[in-house]
Amino acid sequence: MKINSFLKTWVIISLILFLSGCTSFGEYAGMTKDEIAVAKGIKAWNENEPAAAMGFWNKIEEPELKSKYMQYLSDYETASKLLQEAATIEDSDRILESYDKAYLLLYNLPSELKIPEQDKTLALHVAEISIERYMQLGKLRTTKKVVQNTKDLFGTTPKIDEMQKISEVVTASWDRVAPVDTVAKKAIAVEDFDDRIKSIEIAISKYDKTNSILIDEANKLGVSDSSFVKTESLRIKRRQQNLFIEREKQLRNQAYMYKELAGKEFARVPSGKNPGNLSLKELLDHYESVKEGISRIYDEVKAFSEKYPDVMDEDFMVELQSYKDELNDKIAKVIEEIKKAEEIASRGKVVMPVMIGLFNPDPSSSKDSKKSRPAKFSAEKVKKADYWWGMVAIPPGEMNDLVITVTSGCSVRVFPVNTKSGKLIKKNKIPDLVNRAYRVGNSWPVLNAGALLPTDKYFFEVTPGPENYSGEVVVYSSFIARLR
Repeated sequence: MKINSFLKTWVIISLILFLSGCTSFGEYAGMTKDEIAVAKGIKAWNENEPAAAMGFWNKIEEPELKSKYMQYLSDYETASKLLQEAATIEDSDRILESYDKAYLLLYNLPSELKIPEQDKTLALHVAEISIERYMQLGKLRTTKKVVQNTKDLFGTTPKIDEMQKISEVVTASWDRVAPVDTVAKKAIAVEDFDDRIKSIEIAISKYDKTNSILIDEANKLGVSDSSFVKTESLRIKRRQQNLFIEREKQLRNQAYMYKELAGKEFARVPSGKNPGNLSLKELLDHYESVKEGISRIYDEVKAFSEKYPDVMDEDFMVELQSYKDELNDKIAKVIEEIKKAEEIASRGKVVMPVMIGLFNPDPSSSKDSKKSRPAKFSAEKVKKADYWWGMVAIPPGEMNDLVITVTSGCSVRVFPVNTKSGKLIKKNKIPDLVNRAYRVGNSWPVLNAGALLPTDKYFFEVTPGPENYSGEVVVYSSFIARLR
């Protein structure tokens, strides 16, 4: 009996020793000592606090494994400290920096390690400040990303939910506006005028639509009072307003282009012949065609104004009608002069256009230094003095200057009356009106010409240097001021 009892005791003791030599049994069956230490540390972290894991992870024997888990603990502690410090400072940029670092440390923890609720609460508080700072910096796409990352890792708050809605509404608007900006840019570059205006109007309507969508989405999400939404709406309206202004500028430029065309038509020179070689009939035919051309341009403007009445107002049409009447009045005077055939023949050659003045300004002149479109003249194989005439429109009291510029080597004299091609200069002692003290190079000025010319006609003599010469006659508001 004693032997059996002893044997039984020995078997039990052997079994206990055998079992104690195994890795583990029960909850940790089949695990190594290091794996048990890891598992117990994770359990202590999740059920108590992260610091409770240290006692278990310190017992890990494998160096790399121990280093990895101790690093997790260190990262958590660093992140927790960053959040705590961020909650006590006022510098929003430092808070943002601390939050971003803390987030990355906690995000990189393995999923089995739970972030304590108190840390999540603190992280959400700091996240609100950080996200708001991103929004203040205008980084709403970053805001959108940070909000989602925050919600995935820590949860959310009403304020974070609101900032997410705002960032989503505004960035979605950015994405809608970008292609409209491209449409607007291309519209302005369209070559055909009517197509350009139509393209600009399409872009304007697209901006209006994108703004309506922005407001609708903001209302649905309850963020229409957000300053960011209002700023985005204002940004769209400014782009739309810029296009309205561009459209009006284009239309007005086109309208004034018609006025410019009328002035250019008035100053048109017959093609194919030198002005001095035109017969009286050719001169008459030319000015009749000019008159028709100006009427045709005016008819085009009327059609244009009917198409775009919002820009082409009544005042502009009155202004253009007045300009047309002024040009036609001057054409009538020119035609009347041309019809004086016998007297005309004695004047010499005629410049083209016959009449010049600041009523038809050169487009290149400025408000402060105004000059007219030029009258042209030229001749070939001339060996003696040549005589020319033209007409000038200078309003009473205006101190405009008449300047004749001619090919180098030629000299010029200007007379107030018909010299009968030079025959009456000496006989009638007709004075030369050129102010030679103010002559510059090949330019021969008559200062305050309106006071010196008894009529609206001027006569001049060109003594040639070279046989072939050419020149132009221009009216200046002030030739002297222009030289300065």
